[in-house]
Amino acid sequence: MNIQQLLTKKRHAQELYDQEIEYFVKSACDGSLHASQIGAMLMAIAIQGLTNAETIALTKAMINSGKRLEWSGIVVDKHSTGGVGDKVSLPLAPALAACGLKVPMLSGRGLGLTGGTLDKLESIRGFAVDLSSEQMNECLSRAGCFIASPTSDICPGDKATYSYRDVTATVDCINLIVASILSKKIAEGCKYLVLDLKAGKAALYKTVAEAEELAKHMVDAAKDLGLKMKCVITSMDQPIGRTVGNAVEIEESVACLKGSGPADLVELVTHLGGELLVMCGKAISLEEGINKILNVLNNGEALKRFKEMCIAQGVSAEDALKLCNQQFDGILPKASFVTKFKVTKSGWVKFIDAQAIAEVCWELGSGRRKPTDKLDL
Repeated sequence: MNIQQLLTKKRHAQELYDQEIEYFVKSACDGSLHASQIGAMLMAIAIQGLTNAETIALTKAMINSGKRLEWSGIVVDKHSTGGVGDKVSLPLAPALAACGLKVPMLSGRGLGLTGGTLDKLESIRGFAVDLSSEQMNECLSRAGCFIASPTSDICPGDKATYSYRDVTATVDCINLIVASILSKKIAEGCKYLVLDLKAGKAALYKTVAEAEELAKHMVDAAKDLGLKMKCVITSMDQPIGRTVGNAVEIEESVACLKGSGPADLVELVTHLGGELLVMCGKAISLEEGINKILNVLNNGEALKRFKEMCIAQGVSAEDALKLCNQQFDGILPKASFVTKFKVTKSGWVKFIDAQAIAEVCWELGSGRRKPTDKLDL
């Protein structure tokens, strides 16, 4: 077996055997493939597609390329395809923990216009996102949740191909998206997953029809892999909440955890959280699930979990208390210059262009042109 044979088969739209897919992933991991060969396979997959069996085989090969984490309790997670002002994970993880669930959330950094959850958290003084498996376990025991960066031994097969998807214009290939997302979630020990699938002007998928196609592939693959999953398609035409950036989104997340978040953010947090509570048997109906999430946001229980998560991930107890009391000076970075724009006449704001807002923030330093860029938090 060699890579040239596999490339020829896929170029001619022939189905690859499980062993051939395993060989490709293993060879990508151990460095025996040239970058051009990895790129060629990704492009062949993007053009010719994969059968459901091939997608499952690719996902399994990525999972088995590294370590699998295991946790006690009911383990849930949420994943988003990315959006402008998307801070949902920050209040959602502690809210779910306050409802008695375990939330080992492995997240990512921003690249391009989409903000990264880890970047937002790192704007908090002392917050550590690089955790060992032992530290992750301690966080789960203390707070019931953590939000951290994947360790190098989780899904190295995905890491070996992921960076090439951007430079080969195969980011939007459905089969590759399915394998990448599901492999990481299953490897992290997740049993119940809700996928926030964005559709709109500032999303990867511009139409609901495109998002629905990805949702179908995701649900079918998850079922075959033994992962209970639900997809929720949400709008990404306008920013989520009233802030876009890093530190400012932490401020808004704390407001949400204190029961005073903007309506659209609260709706997303409670709906996605409610879906997970129904899936794992903690709520009989979506309405009950939504109300349970709303209750822990309003009564301070979710905020307590957030404070414990911050302390468990390196923030001093004093800073964590100040953060949760919305005393942000010295805890979060502040802009050197603030300009207020005053309206000249009365009226209603009908629409806010999420794409334009993201581009402005990116130019101001909230995002990266390349992975090594330093952010202006």
